Amino acid sequence: MTLEEKVATLESRLRRQRLGMAGMGLGLAVALFLGMAQQSPKEMTLESLTLTKDGTPRIVMGTNPTDGGVGIGFLDLQGKARVAIGTDAGGDGGMFIMDKNESPNIAMGSGKGGAGIMLIGAGLTEIPAQQQPDKD
Repeated sequence: MTLEEKVATLESRLRRQRLGMAGMGLGLAVALFLGMAQQSPKEMTLESLTLTKDGTPRIVMGTNPTDGGVGIGFLDLQGKARVAIGTDAGGDGGMFIMDKNESPNIAMGSGKGGAGIMLIGAGLTEIPAQQQPDKD
């Protein structure tokens, strides 16, 4: 094989490589365009949802499969519930603020007997309301 034949072969390979690279670039551009053209969902229907940070659940939402109650829980870094809000099958709702052992410290809710707030193992400090200026 002469030097001219070798150069011609290399030039031919180079042309094919350029065409291949151009085709790959065009394919990538089309894939990006199609990916950007997709609409994000406007509505989602789920039975439960868990939001995590570094694999640890931080917010958990779901329904109780036995009675249909719904709830949302905010978890600390150890995965223990610290705030829980929910409703039961009868439509009564409540909220609990819990300590690091998941024992309720503050409970608020409504039920057949009315609404109420409980402070469990806490002192009560009254903070006077600030005076609002008269609107005359």
